[in-house]
Amino acid sequence: MANVIIKNKELKRTLKDVSALLNDVEDYFSRTGHTDIQKKIRDMAKQMAEPFYIIIAGEYNAGKSTFVNALLGKKILRVGPTPTTHNIVLLTHGDSFSQEQLNENLSRVTYPSESLKEITLVDTPGTNSIFVEHEDIIENFIHRAELVIFITSSDRPLTESERKFIQLLKGKWGRKVLIVLNKADLKSEEELNEIIPFIEKNCYKLLGFDPKVITISSLSATTAKSNQDKELLRKSNIEEIEEFIFEKMDFDVKMELKSLSPLRFLSNVFSDRKMDLETKIARYNSEIAGIERLEARLKSKREDMQEYAKKYKLEIEAAFSRLKERLDTFLGYHMTTRALMASMFSREKIGDKFKKEMTSLSNPLHDLDRVIDDAVDYITRNNRALWEIALDYKKMESAKGDVESLGEHSFEDRKNELQFVLKEHSREYREFDLVNESDRIKAVAQGGLVNFVAMEGAAIAAVAGFGYLLTFFLPAAIVMVAALALAGVGFTVIPHKRKTYRTEIFKRIDNLSDRCSNFTTSELNKAIDRVIEDIENTVACFRDVRWSERDMCMKHLAELNKLSDRVRGLIGKSSVDIK
Repeated sequence: MANVIIKNKELKRTLKDVSALLNDVEDYFSRTGHTDIQKKIRDMAKQMAEPFYIIIAGEYNAGKSTFVNALLGKKILRVGPTPTTHNIVLLTHGDSFSQEQLNENLSRVTYPSESLKEITLVDTPGTNSIFVEHEDIIENFIHRAELVIFITSSDRPLTESERKFIQLLKGKWGRKVLIVLNKADLKSEEELNEIIPFIEKNCYKLLGFDPKVITISSLSATTAKSNQDKELLRKSNIEEIEEFIFEKMDFDVKMELKSLSPLRFLSNVFSDRKMDLETKIARYNSEIAGIERLEARLKSKREDMQEYAKKYKLEIEAAFSRLKERLDTFLGYHMTTRALMASMFSREKIGDKFKKEMTSLSNPLHDLDRVIDDAVDYITRNNRALWEIALDYKKMESAKGDVESLGEHSFEDRKNELQFVLKEHSREYREFDLVNESDRIKAVAQGGLVNFVAMEGAAIAAVAGFGYLLTFFLPAAIVMVAALALAGVGFTVIPHKRKTYRTEIFKRIDNLSDRCSNFTTSELNKAIDRVIEDIENTVACFRDVRWSERDMCMKHLAELNKLSDRVRGLIGKSSVDIK
């Protein structure tokens, strides 16, 4: 097909600018992954160097093929009462008549007609064809239309399918439409005077534009041209169509329409694309703001949970304090001079009493188990609640399965792991060695008792035996005072032993309490930090993806705005009315 030669320099420059724009737009949609739009842009870019495209559209049996034959003055296309055009046919100029199938849905017919040197006629399947795929074929080609001649029949003017198709042409694609009322010979002048206003009013009311309507009889025009019947040709009114196409729309006007056709297409596509990008950016902003709120909430939740964990530290310390109270009570009752003296004659010694009473008394063993169980349940409940929030973000990322698998098995696994660690490490703190401790207290008691007996025996001996001898050297009063002092010291031995033992064992218990409570608090804080960090990493990944997607959308929107400015600038240069 020969390229169009343009002499008008300004128009030539405009078409060159449009071609350059189309190349840039094709690159843009290629990079953004919109291959369907990219293909349409490529088609229009190639078409810029081809003759003016006039698409003939309408319902089947409206007379489209007959109309094309009438324009060319020869029966080139097959006509009939049923759908005869199953694909799109390009009628172009050639040295001879030929037919060529370009692809599954597109064929080309060449014919040596002078009128085809400036235009390419495009015959399409009927918009109401029984072949449903025909509508898709037409819609996938309509973006290439630079002028649409829509054929409607006088016996069924402006049907519902025709109205929808014209709405598509004007609304979505912004194409210039000429409405041709065919088969005018079947109606009287009065009837035509009713039909034409009907079409005009409905186009304005339903479609928002004032159409140009031309009445013809394609069949009469074909017959007139074959028989060279001028009167019949005049009555057919085909000459008004030819005058509109070849005279009123001169070459420059056609070329301006050629430039406007892709620009109107781009304007509509950009509008939809811009709305889509702005919607995505707004959604990303909302999601990012939600994540930032969640991150602030996680920070606050971590502080709340760690503060609450101190409660368990106090409970552990309280358990050991209760142990000290019971020990203090035991020592105050059993480790006295009187009690130990009595135990010398009793079958149950102090060590056995200690083991018996400490076994039956409340022990930190059970208290620590309860505290650990409560603490682990608290951490697990809160972790699960936080994970449920994180799941909402993962669902938006379409990776729900990963988090669910992590959350569901991890809740129990982490609970059991934390429980095991706390109970295993607390074993050394909560198991009080009763055998060793009873031996220790027995030794302390025996030592104190022995010292007490020894000192009291020495005091008695000083008075009873040695007193008589000492009177030869010392006054009797001094001897008695010394004996009484020795007896008094004896009575302080056991309280001193008890105090020393009490101080030592309380120190050991306090050390155990500190180690146990600090370890438990540390492990609870680790568990809190672990789940918070896992969630923060999960939502941070989602946030980073959304940031990246938002930045990409904003970049695409900025590029689109620049391309839109170029489109508006080129449309502004045109003096052709596209309506």
